[in-house]
Amino acid sequence: MLSVLMFLLIFVGVAISVYQVYDIYYAQNFEDDERQANSDSPLGQLSRQAAQYATTGESKGFLELVGRLFGARFDKRLVLSAASRPNASQYLAALLRRQRQIVSNGQVRVRHPLSWKTSPPASDSRPVLLTLVLINCLVVMFFGGLSLYTIAYQVPVASLAWMNSEWILMLLIYAVIAMTHGISRLDAYLHDLYLIGTLNRPVG
Repeated sequence: MLSVLMFLLIFVGVAISVYQVYDIYYAQNFEDDERQANSDSPLGQLSRQAAQYATTGESKGFLELVGRLFGARFDKRLVLSAASRPNASQYLAALLRRQRQIVSNGQVRVRHPLSWKTSPPASDSRPVLLTLVLINCLVVMFFGGLSLYTIAYQVPVASLAWMNSEWILMLLIYAVIAMTHGISRLDAYLHDLYLIGTLNRPVG
């Protein structure tokens, strides 16, 4: 009975890992679009005003909304720069999420926990981190398949004897799932900071 429970938990872990890949991909590509489509959301309001500003050049209404959403001390040049770019909503969404961590005094800086400050990342780490997510999913699927293999066959190598234990395989699967969750959070954080850092650069 305990073995059945272990295999059930392993199956659930594999399913969670596959879902993580879908969930991370969806969040990266569609979540901000959904928030923008909601005209009552802060991003929806900001995107609508930004589009009007980009079309007409009239910034008064846009800056008033920026003042309400970001506060009087926030560097409005960053929001104006975001509004002037293609796919402005992704830059505006990044600014909304990270506004409390942005320090701008002629140069954009990021305030991390413990008041540690750095410049925004100069390169986008998303391709590397997404590759790690996919590798983690494959690792979980390997451990899941290995648990089924060792029902009938034992791994004979003494140093790999841990592979014969469904307990260890289950714990490894959930450890990799936790690692993937951490990578996804780090990806969202670093990608936002990367986008914000590009707002100090001319549109190329």
